[in-house]
Amino acid sequence: MDLSSPINLLIAGIYFVITAGLCFFSLFAVYVLVRYAQSRILAIGISLLYGFFFLTILSASYNNLQQILK
Repeated sequence: MDLSSPINLLIAGIYFVITAGLCFFSLFAVYVLVRYAQSRILAIGISLLYGFFFLTILSASYNNLQQILK
């Protein structure tokens, strides 16, 4: 990733701010699910599945960001 250009640095900064916000809201959603779910086992299973998909999508979007900023 080439961050020597100010526009590339701005794009990367916006990406990381949006990603941090999504991570915060995702953690809050998982907390609410685990805290108020009727079945703890089902809630933990759904949370783990959600975390796997979230990290997969996050990895793909970061790879796309690297390809854009090359």
